[in-house]
Amino acid sequence: MTDPVRVTRPLATGRDDVCVLAWAGQLDHSNAQRLRGDLQRFLLPEHSHLVLDLAGLSFADSTGVRIILALRREILQRDGVIALAALNDRVSRLLEITGLTQAFAVHPSTEQALSALPQPHQSV
Repeated sequence: MTDPVRVTRPLATGRDDVCVLAWAGQLDHSNAQRLRGDLQRFLLPEHSHLVLDLAGLSFADSTGVRIILALRREILQRDGVIALAALNDRVSRLLEITGLTQAFAVHPSTEQALSALPQPHQSV
């Protein structure tokens, strides 16, 4: 049995336009629908920027890649930025193999990803 993916909000940013989510566990087709529900609950219309802390994500298959790409598309439609933070070796390799590291801002930590986001008065 796999350890299903869990979503948490690890820290408050003090900014209404930013959502930080941490994913932990294993993301595959068996739990993708639940993850989508969690994302709808956490990612609000006022969030134009999203930081995904993926340090605890031990596995993701193509379903996970599709969800991350869908999130990217949604955030870009909001004229925002999506940043990936704290990727472990396994997830980093998956994104490199699929060529997705070029499509995302990738940062060593959530704090560094937050510092790199545009300020509310700046355009993307």
